[in-house]
Amino acid sequence: MFIYEAGTLTYYFKKNKFHNSTIWREKLDNWANDADCDTFNPAKNFVIEKNHTYSDKLVVDQNDYYINNSDICVVCIDDIDQSPGTIYELTRFKEQRKPVIAFGSQGKHWSPHINSCISEYCDTIEDVIDLLMNMFDQ
Repeated sequence: MFIYEAGTLTYYFKKNKFHNSTIWREKLDNWANDADCDTFNPAKNFVIEKNHTYSDKLVVDQNDYYINNSDICVVCIDDIDQSPGTIYELTRFKEQRKPVIAFGSQGKHWSPHINSCISEYCDTIEDVIDLLMNMFDQ
């Protein structure tokens, strides 16, 4: 299984709260490594990529490459309204009819458009991992 990790990055980076982007991803990456799954974790190289002058098109092409090659998406919806990239990623997953498992500190999102992209909501990343083990790790 190849898991795409979606969620707010740039907003947290600009607010000096980048750890909000990495804590849950590290937990998921650790589980995935033990479960012999692969992940695309964009937070790993985010700072390196920010220091280059890559075109906007290349950034979106990178997203599409990993979306096309992934089986499932895990998304933290905290501050998703500040992250047009995450909303784009959810839309692409919906277009491809791939499962999206969401979690966040505020529960379900207020927008029916965002909610229509999400297959299942969980409360915590630990709940997401439990769902992945029960539903997709066979």
